[in-house]
Amino acid sequence: MGNTQTTGKLFLEFFSLGLGELLMLQRHEGKALLGYLVMEKGKLLFRDQGILKDVPEMAVAPCWDIGTVGAICRLEGVPWKSLSFLGPDHCRIPVDLSATRHDLLGRVTGPMGEDLLTFRGSAYRAFQAMLGAHILPVVVPQPLVTDAGVIGLAVGDLRFASIPLEAVMTAHELVEESVERHLTLSVEDLSVDEEEFEKLFGNFIHSDRA
Repeated sequence: MGNTQTTGKLFLEFFSLGLGELLMLQRHEGKALLGYLVMEKGKLLFRDQGILKDVPEMAVAPCWDIGTVGAICRLEGVPWKSLSFLGPDHCRIPVDLSATRHDLLGRVTGPMGEDLLTFRGSAYRAFQAMLGAHILPVVVPQPLVTDAGVIGLAVGDLRFASIPLEAVMTAHELVEESVERHLTLSVEDLSVDEEEFEKLFGNFIHSDRA
C-alpha cells in the first residue's frame, strides 16, 4: 500500500479520536498550508486556515524530516480516550536526528516526569509538554512505523519551518487552545490507587462536602 493510501486510511481511523482538533501541516501545488481535517457530507476534507499565506512548500520541508518529534497513533488498552503519542525513540524516523536535537528532546518532560524521547501517552499531554519547551507540534501527513506494532502519523515542530513570526504565534495559540480544551487530569493519568488518591485530594473533597 502506498503512502497516499496509508495516509488516507489513517485520517479516517484517527478522525474519530480527535484528529480534526489537531492543527495539520500540508503541502499542495508548491504551497504550504496549515489547517484542520473536517467531515463534510461523509467525506474528509482539509480546510486551510490561511495562516501560511504565500509560503512556499520548501519553507516547511524540515517538518517532514529533521523537525520530526514523534507520531500520533491509536493504541489499544490505554486509559485515555484521545489519540496517543509515541516519542521519537519509538518511531522509525526517515532521517537521523542530530545528537544535539536528540539530547534536547530528551530534556523535555511531560507532566508525569516522562521524557519526550520515550514518551508513550495521551497526545494532548505530549503536546502540552512540547509547548512548554518551545516546540510547536503540528500533525504532518507522513506515516511512521512504530515499535508499538501500529502505524502513526508524524508530528513535526513547526518552529523548524521558515515562516513569519506572526504565523508561528497564531499556530501556537491554536495548538494551545486545543490542548486546554481537551486536557484533563484523571485518576488514570495520575497512576495512583484509591488510598493514594484519598491522601492527595481527600481534604479538598471532604471540605467541599462540609
